[in-house]
Amino acid sequence: MWEDANRKQPPQPGAAAGGRAKKDRRRRAADLVLWVQILLCLAALGAAVAAKHLQWPVYRPLRTAFYRALEAPGLPLLDSERRLARFTQQTAAELRQAAQQVLAQLQGASAAETARTAHRTAQPQKTAPSGSSLESYLPPFALHFPLPGSHAGETSGYGWRIDPVGGEDEEFHTGADLPAAEGTPVYAAAGGVVRAAGAHNSYGNYLRILHQNGDETLYAHLQYLYVRPGQRVGAGQVIGASGQTGNVTGPHLHFELLHGGVRYDPSQALQQAAV
Repeated sequence: MWEDANRKQPPQPGAAAGGRAKKDRRRRAADLVLWVQILLCLAALGAAVAAKHLQWPVYRPLRTAFYRALEAPGLPLLDSERRLARFTQQTAAELRQAAQQVLAQLQGASAAETARTAHRTAQPQKTAPSGSSLESYLPPFALHFPLPGSHAGETSGYGWRIDPVGGEDEEFHTGADLPAAEGTPVYAAAGGVVRAAGAHNSYGNYLRILHQNGDETLYAHLQYLYVRPGQRVGAGQVIGASGQTGNVTGPHLHFELLHGGVRYDPSQALQQAAV
């Protein structure tokens, strides 16, 4: 009886099968982790190769991080699952750290550029020279557009610009340049008296007409003048022909608007002028 009671019982078939099943599940899980690690390693290598061929700025930090992981102690050969897993984890950590450093550098450069742009924008605007204003002006009477046809866009607006003739120095442009072929009729923008008509070093052949309220209009670079000083003209009357006399790079009409002897931006007044 005692001998029978102390005798070892043979293992049950069901228990042995359950143990093998658990071992198989652990092995499959380990294999899955291993393959995930291998894929992560290959993805890191692929990213480094792509960065090299596409000449991304992140390539150098990635290469340094990858070599640092290869040279880590305890990894002379990738001859076991544990070493491969540890190597992949370390490589991924190194690459992630390198990418974060590059991103921080790029964000810092972008912030610095934004600060520089804001600093440039914050600089005070240049003031107009004596006898000119940066503001627009609308005369109290209707204007007639000084050229035939519909309103043409300006080839050079009012205000500061690089001298189109010299090409280097900055100058204040006192009027609006309107495109016009040589010989195009030029109309008086409003009725008045011709105050000046003649030749000028910069304006070339030009006209200056005095209107009501002391306002004036000026027409420059004309090929021909059809009126003389002291002559009264009506709105829309032909007073000359456009050309390219004076300091110009091509034929056009230079138009100025003056109020109280001060030049103002004529763009708004020209847009509202009748054709």
